[in-house]
Amino acid sequence: MVEMLFVLSIMIVLSVFTLHFSISNRPKIAIEQQCSQIISLLEEAKMLALTSHDQVDINISSNQISYSQGNKSRTLLLNFSYYFKYYYDFHFNKNGNISSGGRIELGNTNEIKTIILNVGSGAFYVR
Repeated sequence: MVEMLFVLSIMIVLSVFTLHFSISNRPKIAIEQQCSQIISLLEEAKMLALTSHDQVDINISSNQISYSQGNKSRTLLLNFSYYFKYYYDFHFNKNGNISSGGRIELGNTNEIKTIILNVGSGAFYVR
């Protein structure tokens, strides 16, 4: 009986350590990958504006970015460790141009990347 309790206690201790490390080491996505997902969503919204010849609205909150145009929409939730530090809502007009230039800042605990939005050309890039 004592041996079974001893073995059971060792198994419980090892299980607790394993569970702790598996929860704390969840896979993290690199900031460059998160930026490329955001750029991909913006490119998709721009192409939708060009092909439909209609305005596409971009809405951003602290942990997600989405576009909507009529009955079409798409939302991208940021990975658990990322957030938008600086953001604002804008739209692509029927020619694919951005309504207002500026920047969107994406960050995590270690670094911040800035997505620059050029008014007029509708171009955007990561800095």
